[in-house]
Amino acid sequence: MVGALKAFALLLILAATVFTLYAVVQKGLATEEEIDPYAGISGTTATLPDESSGGSGSGQTSPSEASTLVRPTSVDASSTLDSTSTNSYRPTNLVDGDFATAWNEGAEGLGLGEWVKFEFSRQLVLTRIEIANGFQKDDDRFAGNPRVKTLKVEYSTGTVQLVDLLDASGFQTILPTRQPVEWVKMAIVSVHPDYEWEDTALSEVRIYARTDR
Repeated sequence: MVGALKAFALLLILAATVFTLYAVVQKGLATEEEIDPYAGISGTTATLPDESSGGSGSGQTSPSEASTLVRPTSVDASSTLDSTSTNSYRPTNLVDGDFATAWNEGAEGLGLGEWVKFEFSRQLVLTRIEIANGFQKDDDRFAGNPRVKTLKVEYSTGTVQLVDLLDASGFQTILPTRQPVEWVKMAIVSVHPDYEWEDTALSEVRIYARTDR
């Protein structure tokens, strides 16, 4: 009887040892780092206005298609840099028509994954989206704040686009999905190199939709 109890105790000790070793190995193999599913994937490159054709570049709407600038009913963001005594960085700055204001994300680091979302009062068929990258108040801020390199554009339909933005001032154009949408969300995937601060910025977003006839 004593021998059986000793054998049972040894089995319990062995099982506990094996379980402990398994837990240690699993912890060593696990990683807490989130893997970016878009790492190394290039998107569609935005286009700059073609001055030689009166500002209508290859990314612009066809002249035969009537479109109008849309005012979103709301603009929200996942985070926003704290305001100062002279500047605010709220997401509504993106639709105020002023390059001297910007949305700056407020997350730690470069704000990868941070987003801004535009909602509309009804379903719209979008024709183009124009984006002013970086903080374009002046040259120092444009160079100092990170500019978005890759932008994930998500629509209410579930469609997702990856867009490579140019490291340039002024507006650049991307072509959206042609499905009717109720909202558009733009998330930072990567930024261009060479910056002084870590508050990634966008200055303006202009969204155009097909005019109902």
